[in-house]
Amino acid sequence: MTAPKKITVIGGTGYAGSAIAREAAKRGHSVTSVSRSAPAEPIPGVTYVTSGVEGAGASITEADVIVGAFSPRGANRGALAKVYADLTKQAADAGARLVLVGGFSCLRRTAGAPRMLEGESFPPEVPAEVVAEAMENLDVLNNLLADTTGVDWLFVSPGMEFSAWQPGEDLGRYRIGDEVALFDENGKSTISGIDYARAVLDEIETPTRHRAQIGVAY
Repeated sequence: MTAPKKITVIGGTGYAGSAIAREAAKRGHSVTSVSRSAPAEPIPGVTYVTSGVEGAGASITEADVIVGAFSPRGANRGALAKVYADLTKQAADAGARLVLVGGFSCLRRTAGAPRMLEGESFPPEVPAEVVAEAMENLDVLNNLLADTTGVDWLFVSPGMEFSAWQPGEDLGRYRIGDEVALFDENGKSTISGIDYARAVLDEIETPTRHRAQIGVAY
């Protein structure tokens, strides 16, 4: 059995963050969620800190693992790279592992190909705020790839269909790839929130990659 860890989830009330917090608490870890607002339905076993990232304080310094599920939308738009740069330094100082919820378009179609965000255009119907969020995620990944702190980071990109508007089903399985996007036999790339959270917690409990990007999909 894996020894319980202290896990702090930044943005722990959002779609990905709450799924990760729920799965971590279910597995017996000590979980703290940091977000600007408290959830309407708190998850049993999760401690909630209502604060911006800058006020997370001891929740970060005492953590074994820091999970970044910060959403760069609304008032947070444009802040992702700075927030995660600060978290990277804090994780390095604390000796904690840093696990970030990444973006699908940061993956590659094939090995050695450009990342999709660099080599392809978004369909015209994709909202501008989604494109902006994808660009911020790529900035975060590039910063991690250039990191010199030595922090043990992991950038976890979900399938293309992954959101509160496309919650998916609890299938109890997933596949992990590296920088190359995963698609099923029908050409779809999707993952539910709970199966994504399982992949993240499995990697937290039994690490298989370090200072790397991975993709998670069915």
